[in-house]
Amino acid sequence: MRTREWILMFGLAFGLLGCGPKMIPGMDIDIPDTADSRAVVKLFEAYQQAMELKKIDALVGMASKRLYETCGTNDTADDYNLDGLRQHFVDHFKRIEKVLFNYKLKEVKVEKDTGHLDYQYVARYLMKLPSGDKWEIADNITRMEVVKEDGQWKILNGM
Repeated sequence: MRTREWILMFGLAFGLLGCGPKMIPGMDIDIPDTADSRAVVKLFEAYQQAMELKKIDALVGMASKRLYETCGTNDTADDYNLDGLRQHFVDHFKRIEKVLFNYKLKEVKVEKDTGHLDYQYVARYLMKLPSGDKWEIADNITRMEVVKEDGQWKILNGM
C-alpha cells in the first residue's frame, strides 16, 4: 500500500475509536450523557442535599407514588409505602441534630422509564441523646431504584 492509503486507513480507524457514546463530564464513573441520565443524577444529588438539610417535604416530593421500602429486612413490620414515608423521616430525624452524607456512585443505569443508582455512602449523624451528643456513622453500598412518572424521575425505593 502506498503511504497515502496507510494514512487514510489509520485516520479512519482512529476516527471510529473516538466515536463512542458521550459521557457526562466530571463524574467518577462513565454515565451516558443523556437527558434522562442527567435527570437521575440530579435527583440523586437533590436527595443527598435534602438528607443533609433534613428537608422532609423535599424527600417526600422525590418519592414515587409506588414507593415501597422494606428497610432491608424480611420483617414486614418496618415496611412502609408513600403514606408512611413522611412519618419515617420524622422519626428518623427526631434525635438527629446534624447529618453529613457523602457518597460515591458505582453505577447508574437508565432504560426507558426505569433505572437504578448503585452507590456507596458514609453517613454521619450527630445524635441528641440523654447521655449527651454522639456521632454515629453508617457505611454501606446500596441501590436506589428510580422510575419516570408523569415526565419526572422519582425514587421507587432505596431512600
